[in-house]
Amino acid sequence: MEIIVDMLTTPWEGVLAEPVGGSAVGVLVLAGSSGRIETHRCDLLARAGMAALSLRWFGGAGQPGGICEVPLETFTKAIDLLQAKGVDRIGVLGASKGAEAALLLAAGDPRIDAVVALSPTSLVWGNLGPGLDGKSHPYRSCWTWRGEPRPVRSVRRRLGADGTGRRARRLRAALRTQSAHLPRGRTAGLDTDRAVRGGTSARGRR
Repeated sequence: MEIIVDMLTTPWEGVLAEPVGGSAVGVLVLAGSSGRIETHRCDLLARAGMAALSLRWFGGAGQPGGICEVPLETFTKAIDLLQAKGVDRIGVLGASKGAEAALLLAAGDPRIDAVVALSPTSLVWGNLGPGLDGKSHPYRSCWTWRGEPRPVRSVRRRLGADGTGRRARRLRAALRTQSAHLPRGRTAGLDTDRAVRGGTSARGRR
């Protein structure tokens, strides 16, 4: 199937791929903590007959530097764009943190007909990296909706405020084991103690 691919620069960086002649079905594609634009997935979806849009939702101009109080309205604007292209059935495909966003978005935006959540979570977790203020602390929600932070599951409640509880010790040991298998250079700046206390995260990238 012949497709058209447009690279977007405003209001955010992104890619829109669609069949020639358009489609009534659209998919918003959200990457995880890598923050990448999912060009390849959009290409595959477009060749299957759908309009597919992926965007950079943190780390870009005017956006939080990390996954910290990211407005879910970022994604509702993307849905606006799909509708402007003539789409009347909308799905959201998200991986990892993108899956977390997809589920929250579907709970608040009635225009969404379907969600595909890859490696999702049933909870809202705290920030990964800095917000618009450039700070990673204090511990905050990853998301906001209509200007209000979404309720967050505190790691401290389960690990102990000082990071010395049994769960904290087990998590710290697991992080150290995983970091030993990461390629050289991927562990630079990795502080497992700080990760357990709710600071910068030790995580893979999706």
